[in-house]
Amino acid sequence: MFSNLSDLKKASYFYVLVMLINVTQVLIFRAVAPEAETVVFTHMATPLLATILMLFVVTRDGVGQGGRYGLGFRRSGWRTWGLALLLPLLVLAVSYGLGWLSGVAALAMPTDGGLPNFIINQLINFVVVTILVLSEEIGFRGYLLPRLLGLGPKRAAALSGFAHATWHLPIFLLTPFYEVQGNMFLIIPIFLLESTAGGVIMGLLRLQTDSIWPGTILHGAFNSFWEVFGELTLLSSPIAIYLVGESGLFTLLGTVVAAFWFLRRRSMDTVTLDQPVAAD
Repeated sequence: MFSNLSDLKKASYFYVLVMLINVTQVLIFRAVAPEAETVVFTHMATPLLATILMLFVVTRDGVGQGGRYGLGFRRSGWRTWGLALLLPLLVLAVSYGLGWLSGVAALAMPTDGGLPNFIINQLINFVVVTILVLSEEIGFRGYLLPRLLGLGPKRAAALSGFAHATWHLPIFLLTPFYEVQGNMFLIIPIFLLESTAGGVIMGLLRLQTDSIWPGTILHGAFNSFWEVFGELTLLSSPIAIYLVGESGLFTLLGTVVAAFWFLRRRSMDTVTLDQPVAAD
């Protein structure tokens, strides 16, 4: 359809397309099945759908061997998998640890099924969550990020992270399925900043390894460890929701520090995202 678009225009088209699909499916589910939490899973699939439409309908870059930038499946980036698993654990352990030490929250050991059952359930949850977030990573780090590289790798990582953060807004604002406690005028800005900082880390991992897998593992680990620490924590003060968790200031601070560490320490000299789209 549009075979001569610049990379930045392709990035813009992708963002508009994924947001249109996102809002449309949210509104449809609200009208047809307002209680159906299936909307959350269809919401998570929208970046994958937008990527497919961009590659095979809008630009047709995915047809034949002419397109640049694979989606990041060819390489595993396995050397960074340990970091991708441990960094979310460290950030959230510090966040919730500060909450426990400050007295706004308290550590509570699992009682339903005991510790072994809790660990098994969380491992299964990590696998399921990581599979689900792969769709988001394909869209925002697989397709969008490489097409923003004309702005520079660090700016591209930040902008793709912000785009991913704002992609959550329809599910936040138009449905009851993304649980938001507290004042949304405080929670949402914190969430957007935290998600953007996390997106910087995922983006830099993608660029350094030319692989989508490290960022996907890190994304899945963040989401899974939030559930782990959430189940191990009792909130004992109303302000706790603004300090710990997915939209907490402690979590934001830890994620921002980690993102700045990545920006300062991770070399971008290895960015060579020039594989044909069809190779994926």
